[in-house]
Amino acid sequence: MAADNLKFIDPVEDFPWRSPREIFASLRYAPLAPSELEDQQVPGRLWELLYAAAARRFYFDSTNHLSDRELYNLLWEQWLDKPTPDLPPEAETNTRIAIAEFTAGKITHKEIWLRYYANADDRQLWQSTDPHFVLPSHEDPPYDRDRFLPVPPIPLEAHASWPPGDDDPPQDEETDPGGLAGIDEDIGGTENETTAEVSPFDVPDSSFEAQLNACEPENWTPPAQQLAEENVPLLPPDEITDQTIAPILWELMHNLALRSFYLSHTDHLSDRALYAELWHHGLREPAQLFPRNPRGGWFHDFLGSWGEEEVQLWLRYYATDEERAKHAAEWPKHTLPPKEKPSFNRDWRLPKGPF
Repeated sequence: MAADNLKFIDPVEDFPWRSPREIFASLRYAPLAPSELEDQQVPGRLWELLYAAAARRFYFDSTNHLSDRELYNLLWEQWLDKPTPDLPPEAETNTRIAIAEFTAGKITHKEIWLRYYANADDRQLWQSTDPHFVLPSHEDPPYDRDRFLPVPPIPLEAHASWPPGDDDPPQDEETDPGGLAGIDEDIGGTENETTAEVSPFDVPDSSFEAQLNACEPENWTPPAQQLAEENVPLLPPDEITDQTIAPILWELMHNLALRSFYLSHTDHLSDRALYAELWHHGLREPAQLFPRNPRGGWFHDFLGSWGEEEVQLWLRYYATDEERAKHAAEWPKHTLPPKEKPSFNRDWRLPKGPF
């Protein structure tokens, strides 16, 4: 279904209802049961599930009252089987799930919200509407996860706009229908001749200069070095068991995404091969890292420099029929490899930036 046909939809009526578990199964992804996970596996498997949900535009908040295992258990037991409209990603419709609205253990959802997330005004309003209700005392949530959760992408229209701080849009007939911009500039020029003002561009901006310096390749840092400096563990591949390689890989990809480092074209690699390639090469090369950026990031393509061998991988595993046909027409002397489904199923749910 084309995106243009999805602008006017009723999510409740226009799409079938399925549980998230069924939606994921159709994409060949099945989260592991909590009983199958050892404690050290839970964080990575939790991030894997959260990024899979984000790939289908399910986004969570109010999770800081739960540990990683408690949150994973809640998602497994209460959310994965809860029917929801099966919206295709191209519908660009986000579903927000407030975990505070789920009962956890013996604490009701309203007690959770009032204790951990309601502000003073919310609590006062609640008390005024129900004077006999005993408000739980306020507590700061014991965990710090919400600010690191996947976030919805910013619409393309927002990227195309002129946010504060950017250059002013060019004057044209639409923005200056009366043709007065030139007159205003002449008046402003006269005033400037009699007013001694210092241009803001004459004032050095140390923070801006620091940003410019950080963009210079000689100031880039290998991600492995930055992770080490920030005490983020990066185990050698040989020290990781087959049972723990997947959760460790997902935890690493989450930590990289928090620094705007994103991966692409990984489905021809196993979890171990992908981790080893990152550990030996991808994270040893200088890169420009910064906190999650709504307008860009550093993209590590596992097709590398797109040499002849990488192009063959792309044609075999990733190119569409149209792209393969176009390549064959443009390069008739090149051998076109048979099209194959990649051995692994990861790219659709990789961490992605908010853009």
